[in-house]
Order: sequence, then C-alpha cells, then structure tokens
Amino acid sequence: MESKPLYQTFLNKAVQLLAQRNHSSTELKQKLSIFYLKKLSTDVESSAQSINAHIDAVIAHCLSHHWLDDKQYIEQYINMRSRKGYGQNRILMELKQRGLPRSLIQYQLQQSEIDWIEVGLIQTQKKFRVSDKKDLQQKIKIFQFLTYRGFQQDEIKQIYSLF
Repeated sequence: MESKPLYQTFLNKAVQLLAQRNHSSTELKQKLSIFYLKKLSTDVESSAQSINAHIDAVIAHCLSHHWLDDKQYIEQYINMRSRKGYGQNRILMELKQRGLPRSLIQYQLQQSEIDWIEVGLIQTQKKFRVSDKKDLQQKIKIFQFLTYRGFQQDEIKQIYSLF
C-alpha cells in the first residue's frame, strides 16, 4: 500500500530538483537517496532494496520523458566551465566525480567546438597583465596556473608562446 505514495514522493522530489537545474542521473539518484535518509526514513519503513527500486524507477521515468539526459548535461557543463576559463582535464575530472562515464565525457569534449587555446589565453591575460618572456618565475607561474585550470601541456606551451 505504501509503495505508490513513496514512488510519487520520489517522483515529486525529482521533478522539483530538475526544475531548479539539470542533473546527471547519478547526481539525481544520490540526491533522492539523501532525501529519503533525511526526510522519509523516520516516516516510512522500507527495505533498502525497495527504496533503490523506487529511485531507479523514478530515474527511468525521468529518462523516458527526456527530463534527464546525461549527454545534454555534459554538453552544458562543458560549455559552462569553459566559459569560466577551465580546460579539458579539469572538466573531465569534475564530470567523472559526478559519476558520469569517461567515454561519454571524452566524446563530448571532442565534439565541442571550443577553442581551448583561446580560453587559456584569455585566462592568462586576465591573471598576468604583462608578459615578460625573460622572466622564468612568471613562466613557471603561468604553467602552474594553466595546469591547475586543467589545460594540457601542449595547449599550455601554445598559450605561453601567444602570450
């Protein structure tokens, strides 16, 4: 008897979360689990297997109605983070931490039409106003900065040569 209201509660929470912003399927699953542990676990007694089944059913429902799309989420995340000046390595790492498959992330990074050299150059110009090619300390700082931002070594070399 409790199964239908519990499913509906999870579905309502999923819709509420998706209305606020896009989520990956893994992220949504984690948030629904936390929601259960914080809000519902004292009210509803169910087995962990039953709860996971309800959450999986809600995720499947969201996927089938195209409310949840990992590919689209990755595309939007790549665009957002590149606009903030982050490179491919950093974006890949962040998306992997969010539970998304590496192969799909790499595919989306390859398909993106982002000029990573330009992104890195803009960030370098913001951080280091003047360029002194003879200053070894500045060169080290630029390389460290761009590495931290997630740019690849060959990109960093090109960015430095353009700076």
